[in-house]
Amino acid sequence: MESYDIELQEAIKNGNNICIAGHINPDGDAVSSALGLALCLKMIGKDVTVLLEDYSHKFYYIKGREMIYKGDYDKLEPDLFIAVDCGSKDRLGDAQSVFDRTENTINIDHHISNTEYAKYNVVYPNASSTSEVVFEIIRNFSVITDEIASALYTGIVSDTGGFKHNCTSPRTHEIASVLIGFEVPYSEIQNKILYSKSREELNIFIKALNKLKIENGISRVILTKKEILESGATYKDLDGIVSFILNIDDVDAAVFVYEKENGKTKVSMRSISTDVSGIAIKFGGGGHKLAAGADFDCTVEEAEKIIVKELEDVVSEGA
Repeated sequence: MESYDIELQEAIKNGNNICIAGHINPDGDAVSSALGLALCLKMIGKDVTVLLEDYSHKFYYIKGREMIYKGDYDKLEPDLFIAVDCGSKDRLGDAQSVFDRTENTINIDHHISNTEYAKYNVVYPNASSTSEVVFEIIRNFSVITDEIASALYTGIVSDTGGFKHNCTSPRTHEIASVLIGFEVPYSEIQNKILYSKSREELNIFIKALNKLKIENGISRVILTKKEILESGATYKDLDGIVSFILNIDDVDAAVFVYEKENGKTKVSMRSISTDVSGIAIKFGGGGHKLAAGADFDCTVEEAEKIIVKELEDVVSEGA
């Protein structure tokens, strides 16, 4: 990231009223990178506002929640807008309107499908997570506290699946080593993020497993909005299902398809060796080589057929 070091540091130093936003339906990396960066900028004297949709309760322990804005976005007039973990501008949701009227914008991400939509784009697909990229940026400001370290460690653990995904590099372990040198409860974080489940999460996992199908090395589950709500779960309780059904013997790819609150259908894909990012991009989505997704304007059954056919074609081409 050397080519952006000076420009990026100057943009941050010159910004006083700063908005930081993550993608819609924020996951662990989006929450961690947004709050970790916000805590750092606040410490160096910046007026920071965080724009995040509500997220899973399991991440509530990350410090900085008081900076999350709950008011009217039309009233925000930042002189610097920083998007984190967001592959395209439209994924900012309601915060896109704030982005559009801000002159200086920064895009910090690690998704290979990132569209580089900001004035300054700091996108490193080889990084394990956006939290890893944020670490590389804020170390230039020599400001890391126990709270910031805990936030960034959470993001790295979340996006690497506990350092097991192929996005994990030697540099990822080096950064994690630096972070746990602070007062970071790393065992508690690993347990909370990777293993601890609420009753609602267990209920929806049970329903998902009851609908599991496996064929031609592809595991898949579809859930309707009615099924999700009947289980007592929320959409924040769906994290982990697609990764879980990938961890089955002789399965190379996993597909989780569910009906969203707005009536659209969400498709999440994970794979051991098949590049799923190209499929996601084809349908207006994005992500990583082995973890990607997209939204569809059709039923869950129709989306499942489309994606499974695409996956089977990719697998047969590589055979």
